[in-house]
Amino acid sequence: RIQILFEMISCIRKSHVLWSYSMRLVSSMVANGELVKIGRKPATNDIEDILNKKTNLSLDESQDVGLLALDGLKTDMTLSECVKLTISECSEILQEIKAVKDKRKAVKLVDELVEKLSVISETANFVSQAATTKLKDREDAYIALQKTSQFLDNLNSDEEAFMIFRTLSEDKIALNSLGEEGRIIVRSLLLDYKNNGVGLPVEEKKEVAKLQREVAVCGAEFTRSATKPSKIPLPECPTPLLGLPKKGDDIIVTEWYNDTASDAVREHAYLAYYKHNSEQEQHLHQLLDHRQRLAEMTGYKNYAHLALQRSMARTPAIVHDFLTEVHTQVRPLARWESYQFERAKFMESKYWHNVGHLRVNEVTVFPWDSQFLSEDMKKFYIQRETRLTHPNLPDFLSVGSVIEQIGVWLEDTFGVTLIPEIPSKGELWSEEAIKLAVEHETEGLLGFLYLDLYESGKRKSPPGHFVIQANTIRTIPISIVECGYHPSDGYRPPYLDMMTLERFVGQLGSAVHSMLGRTKYYQSSVSFMSPDTRLISNYLLENIARHPTFLYHVMKHHTRTRVLPRVNYHKLLTLVNAMGIFNTFQTEQQVALSMLDQELHTHWHTQDKSSTEIYSEILERYTHLPYIEGTAPHLRMPAFYTQGATYYSHLWSKGLANILFEELFQRDPFSRHSGEYFREHFLKLGASKSPKEMVEYLIGAKVTPDRLASALIKPLELSQNYTRGNPGLLQSDTPWAHDVTDVSPLVKRLETTHPHLIGTGGKVLKPKKFEKEKLLKSRLDGS
Repeated sequence: RIQILFEMISCIRKSHVLWSYSMRLVSSMVANGELVKIGRKPATNDIEDILNKKTNLSLDESQDVGLLALDGLKTDMTLSECVKLTISECSEILQEIKAVKDKRKAVKLVDELVEKLSVISETANFVSQAATTKLKDREDAYIALQKTSQFLDNLNSDEEAFMIFRTLSEDKIALNSLGEEGRIIVRSLLLDYKNNGVGLPVEEKKEVAKLQREVAVCGAEFTRSATKPSKIPLPECPTPLLGLPKKGDDIIVTEWYNDTASDAVREHAYLAYYKHNSEQEQHLHQLLDHRQRLAEMTGYKNYAHLALQRSMARTPAIVHDFLTEVHTQVRPLARWESYQFERAKFMESKYWHNVGHLRVNEVTVFPWDSQFLSEDMKKFYIQRETRLTHPNLPDFLSVGSVIEQIGVWLEDTFGVTLIPEIPSKGELWSEEAIKLAVEHETEGLLGFLYLDLYESGKRKSPPGHFVIQANTIRTIPISIVECGYHPSDGYRPPYLDMMTLERFVGQLGSAVHSMLGRTKYYQSSVSFMSPDTRLISNYLLENIARHPTFLYHVMKHHTRTRVLPRVNYHKLLTLVNAMGIFNTFQTEQQVALSMLDQELHTHWHTQDKSSTEIYSEILERYTHLPYIEGTAPHLRMPAFYTQGATYYSHLWSKGLANILFEELFQRDPFSRHSGEYFREHFLKLGASKSPKEMVEYLIGAKVTPDRLASALIKPLELSQNYTRGNPGLLQSDTPWAHDVTDVSPLVKRLETTHPHLIGTGGKVLKPKKFEKEKLLKSRLDGS
């Protein structure tokens, strides 16, 4: 009791000091006219009340500022007209670059040019994907993306601009005066010019330009076909798929329905959606051929060497070593999970389909089974541990209260506060969107964050994060987070489950990165970021979202009249480990696809095989799933164009994030010292330093493929130990033991329908043994 009393006193003292400091800061800003200068209108409502729809924000009708209040988007102009105006301004800047006498000034001018192009292209990208966008505006957005991309290609192949930066790079005195960040910008610009064939003979340069156009055309066609639904003529449609949407005389298959419980629907949908398409494979082969030819003409052995120039790995050999090490360590864990899927499918086949002669070792888990079984069993374990932790735990995860408490975590860790703002007329694209100002306790306004969390209209936009404007010393960042959650029904606020909470906090990680970064040049924060470090913030915040201390902090009831009872720390630990079970199978799939990506972009030109043949070999070698004849799932992956030779970066970034979490935030996710250290040596730097040097300085050790692989596998081992019921060491270095009988959700379902058949561990019981098993079975219910 004395300890609790001292904690209360320290909290009251801390809140009083922060409140006094905030009042002095606001008073000084008002006296200096800073709040008036930026035209801000803070709202008096709480974030929780706004998001839970207890109150609504009214618009400021005094002025129509246009979408996101951007200077480049005029209210009386369409998006295509704004793009035309921006390109005209960029052309003037390009002419000024060519006429400049002091070559150092050209670095600043080209940075301003890239900033204008980036803002308008990111805005067009957001408009093209937003759920509330009209068809005409979406078409304008696609045209805008093409025009900005074409202008940027022309800039990267301009001979006069290339000569200016090459002359600057040869002048050591002028180059050193730019500082380390400026030198990296110049080297990166020269690398872009080299990759675009600048400096080659005229005929070869024309060939490079032609290859780049063909790569863009093949990539666009491949991406379009990858997301195109499959059609089945009604007379040829299998019976399980007759309930799918129809269009004329065809059944439309838009996905393979991996979340449905029907084996027949999953199987036939998988076979139809991933059916081998010769035309689509031809697009991929042409894309690979053009990329290989482009790499050879610009001085590289293959396209993978070209794509990895700005990465931490730098060479395909290091990427291959990393993926091989991950596969070696994940293989035993994936084998055990595969056995659990076989048991689950065995029980389903034996009792639901009355296949009495079947044995466990005779069951085959097909690709259309793995995703469903993984999600079903994970959901079972999470729901059970949630119920055992606290029966009413979901009531403490309303969207508004979660985001409000995340704001408190940002304030404790980074000194950042989220403040609701009253939007102006024309600024928002949806009635559900809200505007938040991100303020630092000493630096003032950092930027604006727009949240669009709920579905609106018939078209549902996929969850995503958009950095419209990055954070530099002369710009204010603007970020958008879209989620697509179901809105409130008017009686209760919308709630999150544990998995949705983890994904949402991860999405906020990218927004936090864009807000807390502060580089001198715009290109350091956007254009030249390493592909295998861009997602570190995302995965790091996912790790923090699984920390028991963080979970207990964000769980607040939306009525503010109920307090979450003190929950046993070890129960929260078991809940955390339940959130990570059956992720090993997903990691194994990512390793296989990353290996395929590397194989296609390194050795494609030396093999006399189709991409489907290579895919089948890699699937058999690196996963526990069989290849299904007549299918080609890799042809449904746009990432082979958008992330060519860098698909491995997801696993690489996750391994780095695990290392940083263990070093900085494992003991205390609310540590201000760790937050400031992470911001100062990573978030603020962007691409202004070498990514490898930056990360190694941050963790104080060398980054090797072995260490990355071990960091990636460690959380998977902890979660699997929970499932097996083996004691292990958790994040707090506290020994724990949780005796769990491993029963699949399908077996659990059978306990209700056929209780006389199922015993402990899913064993089949004889009638006279049923009474003996009653006591043991009661452990499953927590009684």
